[in-house]
Amino acid sequence: MTIEHADIVVIGAGVSGLGFANWYRAKHPRANVIVLEREAEPGGYCRTVVQDGFVWDYSGHFFHFRHPEIEAELVARMRDQRILKVEKDS
Repeated sequence: MTIEHADIVVIGAGVSGLGFANWYRAKHPRANVIVLEREAEPGGYCRTVVQDGFVWDYSGHFFHFRHPEIEAELVARMRDQRILKVEKDS
């Protein structure tokens, strides 16, 4: 599909962009939705980078949830990932 044939164009394949695209497709199953991302992989700020032997997680401070059901939904979608839960103390 090309941009010219898309009903909806989402700029950015981060958590918000992918979440919106998923929600929109669920509400409008016949819609042509295209997600554009400038990086080589999706994720936005939700990514891990390995550089010079160091591992950097960009996402840690973004995922503090007020509603436990939202956190449970995210964790359920990350089946094969190692998830570390850190209690916020501030």
